[in-house]
Amino acid sequence: MPKKQTTRGRNARAAARDGEKFTTALRRLSSAPEMRTGDGRLELEFSGAIFQWRGPAPYYFVAVPEEQSLQLKVATSGTSYHRGMLRVQARIGDVEWATSMWHKDRRYVLPIRDSVRKPRGLADGDTVTIHLTVAVPALDKRQDPARARPARANRKAPQAAGRRQPGSGDDQQVGRSGAGAKSRKRPQVTDDQLRIVPANEATWEDLQAIFGVRGSSSVCWCQRYKMRPKEGWATVGAEGLASRLREQTGCGQPESATTTGLVAYLDGEPVGWCAVDPRPSNPRLLSHCPVPWAGRAEDKTDDSVWAVTCFVTRAGYRRRGISRALARAAVDFARQRGARALEGYPHSTEVFHVGTPNVFAAAGFVEVSRPTTRRILMRIDF
Repeated sequence: MPKKQTTRGRNARAAARDGEKFTTALRRLSSAPEMRTGDGRLELEFSGAIFQWRGPAPYYFVAVPEEQSLQLKVATSGTSYHRGMLRVQARIGDVEWATSMWHKDRRYVLPIRDSVRKPRGLADGDTVTIHLTVAVPALDKRQDPARARPARANRKAPQAAGRRQPGSGDDQQVGRSGAGAKSRKRPQVTDDQLRIVPANEATWEDLQAIFGVRGSSSVCWCQRYKMRPKEGWATVGAEGLASRLREQTGCGQPESATTTGLVAYLDGEPVGWCAVDPRPSNPRLLSHCPVPWAGRAEDKTDDSVWAVTCFVTRAGYRRRGISRALARAAVDFARQRGARALEGYPHSTEVFHVGTPNVFAAAGFVEVSRPTTRRILMRIDF
């Protein structure tokens, strides 16, 4: 009778196969000097067919061949961001543009902007030749996935009784530890220890310190629900999104009558951000997110209903109750500025920028509905 395969065994074998692919790709990369330049860049050229995919804008893409995708993944190990996205310079003919690729089905997918495609009459099914330039780290700094994955594959699962459920926006992991990593008990802050002010009374430098230079917060800049139709992270860019946040908050302008969030300070250090403003001020919340509207006859233009859409806790200060304090402060802030109700849309199973149910419950919000299997609509009426 054949031996039953275990999850641990399957994971170990998958890690070994990835390790072999890594070694092969690294050997090919090392023996192909024409693909590298001497200033820390990798250049490659490939041909592929344009295809249309109704994903994030833009809707037209070209897939990098599987072998070259593997070489890219190896060469750029440690430089990708936000779930494996990779910044590149792409060129078709004499037109060059900056964008980001992401990994899908063992291949990188390159978005083709309409401003590049339309003037050349390129359409779905056309074959194009693309030249890519990618920044790469030194060869000796790349991580072999076979060395990292077995540790994860063989890690014992936590006991059900001791498994810690997400409790607040401060549950974000620090460093490279995963969701199943053993949590460290950290001293909780009290409301008396924190000073929470409207964002226009904070400096832009303080807000930059909170969002940091790594991770999804430094890419999004709290603009997920603020972006306009057909815009995307790559089309606007991190600098453009940061500029928008600075304008929206009015940082450094204490005399301003409007702002879009709150900033928390601990011992004089900026440690947390919370986005809170009228619900209609978030265009993508109105058009792209079904959570606030499913099963309800709500007026989307009602600016007396406010929304808490984002929490960011500065690295080094997470898991200390800062998001909970910000949620309580958001209730007072919205009430004082004339709101008749305040809503939140937490995630029930993952630590996410929208917060978790316990964050809102601790501030007095009550559950209204569960529009999806993982998202909850919570609200407090004044």
